[in-house]
Amino acid sequence: MIETIDLERCTGCGICDIVCPADVIHMTEATVHSELPGLVERRLLPVIKYREHCITCFNCEIYCPEKIVDVHPVVKNRPRPW
Repeated sequence: MIETIDLERCTGCGICDIVCPADVIHMTEATVHSELPGLVERRLLPVIKYREHCITCFNCEIYCPEKIVDVHPVVKNRPRPW
């Protein structure tokens, strides 16, 4: 299941949104404060909107050029065969 996206290092390319087959990630306009005083920048950043729909395909983690998406596999306890 998708866990986190490091928005501090995100460039806003949108690849994670494009490659997600379950429509979990959405690009949303966000306000980013610049280093210059009084300057406010608006850009698109990824948001994990439907975490419960994640099918753990790892596409977002694999295709992210910045390697900032963290996906953990869902591990369920399975009954023993004996």
